[in-house]
Amino acid sequence: MDEALRDEADNLMLLCAQQHTEIDAKATQDVFTVAWLRRLKQEHEDRIRHVTGLGPDRATTVVRMLGSVHGNAVELSRQTAANAVTACHRFPLFLESYARHGVEINLQHTPGEGSAAAGSASSAAAASRSYYRQAVQVIDDVIRHQLRPGIERGSVQHVSVFGFARLPLLVYLGLRLDDTVPTDIYQRHRPEQSWVWPAESGPVTEFAVRPVQGGQDGDEAVVIMNVSGAIAPHEVPEELADLRRYEISPTNAATCPDILRQCASLRCLEDTLRTFFARLEAEAKTLRRLHVLPAIPMSAAVALGRAHHPQVHPQLVIYERLAGSYVPTLEVGQVTG
Repeated sequence: MDEALRDEADNLMLLCAQQHTEIDAKATQDVFTVAWLRRLKQEHEDRIRHVTGLGPDRATTVVRMLGSVHGNAVELSRQTAANAVTACHRFPLFLESYARHGVEINLQHTPGEGSAAAGSASSAAAASRSYYRQAVQVIDDVIRHQLRPGIERGSVQHVSVFGFARLPLLVYLGLRLDDTVPTDIYQRHRPEQSWVWPAESGPVTEFAVRPVQGGQDGDEAVVIMNVSGAIAPHEVPEELADLRRYEISPTNAATCPDILRQCASLRCLEDTLRTFFARLEAEAKTLRRLHVLPAIPMSAAVALGRAHHPQVHPQLVIYERLAGSYVPTLEVGQVTG
């Protein structure tokens, strides 16, 4: 190549001395071919162009909550979260002034984590209540001492939430997040084993609320969320049998564990939840407690908490399937009056 052409940006590749030695060696010329080097250069330039093209308004503060479900945990590292938000055309802020991990709610060392659901339904429920009291305190401490000061200073203007934990705690996390700060919720997708939202294609899953039982016009009701799975009528606890009952379910798709394949489907579910709470506020003014039986993905649990206003809406009693039965494990919000 002409010497003048070698110095043009399209033909220039800057390497450290050790890499130069390895790539320029005659023995490796068949390995580090011109085509391979050009592809490597192009991929690197595309990535840098993408990252540097994101303006300050595309910054997001990453919040990760790490727990276990039925004794199982998943990989949710700082880098995993960063890759997911970058795929959504944002760049991650980890608030390094707090810790090298950023805003991290680590429940993995909470006493009872991974074992609270063992034993009979009654013993598992008792163990869960003890566990939840401590886990809620962990969440509150991180929100109060890390995330809230950043919001008040104005350094947190957008939040990206990643959560892998038991459903009631994810609902509580959603409730504790500031509703005035724009928030993206991420979902772990089983087929890809990834937190990156797949490219949106095909119809968006829509949801609806329907009454399935009139029941008493008292101060309590039940909502069954059949989203990722289906809760059969006989699985509803006997003490809830006479209460008004609602069901939230998809209208244009069957329930399945990976039903939220698109971010737009999650937004549709959150809109449905907000409409449902507004309806209760207008039509069921005496309602003070809503028993929630959730068969939902983890991202939907966070969305449920974000849709609930504790000063306006009925208290949520979140149930969990323990030892084959649905039992109440966490109360979210306050009973007024």
